[in-house]
Amino acid sequence: MKIVVLTGPGEVGKRGELLKIKQQFALENITQLDLKQVGLGELITSLSSRSLFESGKRLVVAENTPEKFDLEELGSIAEEVILVLVTAALRSDSKLLHSAKKIGARVVSFEGEKELSAFPFLDSLLEGKKEAFLELQKLLEEYGGMYILTMIYYGLRRNILPLPASGFVRKKILLQKERFSNTGWQKLYYLVLDTESSIKSGLLPEDVALTKLTQAILERN
Repeated sequence: MKIVVLTGPGEVGKRGELLKIKQQFALENITQLDLKQVGLGELITSLSSRSLFESGKRLVVAENTPEKFDLEELGSIAEEVILVLVTAALRSDSKLLHSAKKIGARVVSFEGEKELSAFPFLDSLLEGKKEAFLELQKLLEEYGGMYILTMIYYGLRRNILPLPASGFVRKKILLQKERFSNTGWQKLYYLVLDTESSIKSGLLPEDVALTKLTQAILERN
């Protein structure tokens, strides 16, 4: 099994790298877990099991991997599985970093954002501000549609998961949460899924589909 650890405060960089990895796999061969919500047992089960619809190499993505996670606990997993762990910045003495180096995992660190950030777009979008259209155009030119969709998924997930400790980010998310009920956030997620399907099936060009999605989110309350 190949293991990749994506770490650091550079959220845009991490999401971009994760998108590149995902594009190498068929959708049915990708499993995504949030380790804030599930335990090691479910991760091991996902790594070891294969559904009837899967064939070839599989990708398992574990979001919010804790620093105390010891990768040696995973044991021996089938060679055709790629495990990507996404985590915040790791301390040099963290168990995750130590065990990753010990077993020869690939560790990629992303520092603070120097590239064009997706966060002005996400914040404008989820706070109902029309500046989102201008930020959308910048991102389309710089990164393309699939990257933008990945970041929108991240923005939605950030508002559904438990609040972070950071006071600034916590305040921003609380402001965004006021716009929608829990059911409303779920409906937004399905709206993004429909947009992704429209793009991948060739029904709509990326720019048209994402402009329509942006309009739909801004108009919802």
